[in-house]
Amino acid sequence: MAKAKAGREAVGWGFTLIELLVVIAIIAILMAILMPALQRAREQGKRAVCLNNVKSLVLAWLMYADENEGKLPRAQASEDPTITDCWIRKPAGTLPVESPVEVQLEALEDGVLFPYVRNVKAYRCPVAARNEMRTYSIVHAMNGYDFGGIAPLCRRVQDIKQPGTRIVFIDDYGEDYDAAWAVHYDLAKWWNPIPMRHGKGTVASHADGHAEFYSWTDPRTIEWAQLTWAEAEAQRGGALTTQPGNQDLEEIQKACWGKLGYEP
Repeated sequence: MAKAKAGREAVGWGFTLIELLVVIAIIAILMAILMPALQRAREQGKRAVCLNNVKSLVLAWLMYADENEGKLPRAQASEDPTITDCWIRKPAGTLPVESPVEVQLEALEDGVLFPYVRNVKAYRCPVAARNEMRTYSIVHAMNGYDFGGIAPLCRRVQDIKQPGTRIVFIDDYGEDYDAAWAVHYDLAKWWNPIPMRHGKGTVASHADGHAEFYSWTDPRTIEWAQLTWAEAEAQRGGALTTQPGNQDLEEIQKACWGKLGYEP
């Protein structure tokens, strides 16, 4: 009798198949609820790193200007050894990402900002491809190309009006050959592709030293930003890049150039 009773009690201590299925279902529901939240938290952490990177770079940019009588470093990377004020060097070849990692790192170290930011991880987005050692670019408005004399350039810190509204560094593709990001001044039109690595938006830092996230709301911006660099380059000058009335485009143009060079 004692053995029989113990056997019945042992059976009573176990789980039935239905109970096990219920527990598994509850765990699955909890995972379905928690996973998106965990992914969002993970993405927010990566975005925070990206924002900190562009903030570090713009502070270095400001320190360089302060030590050079207000003169801004050259926005466009160059292979020309006679040009000594590039913010970074351009690796030999057409696209920087086609160069070996060591060559790309040397290009960073040869730039005038490297003495201020020696951590090479600060030059790339944490979710960039492994062969991209640099994903941030200076906008052309900050001592870059003036689009044939049409666009207003800032050559010195003193030229920058309302620095809190003016972009200096922006997240870019590692393929951008001169490490300088451009958008049209006098047309409602994109020029360089703009990556969208952190949700539906892009990180940038400003001439007053702060960094922020630009959220895109226009479907045309999102369509443009979802393309790969090669796909976007193939569309340059096409109908996809011309987007009149796009508030995202107008916002980024104003942040780059200080104003629009056309009537919206």
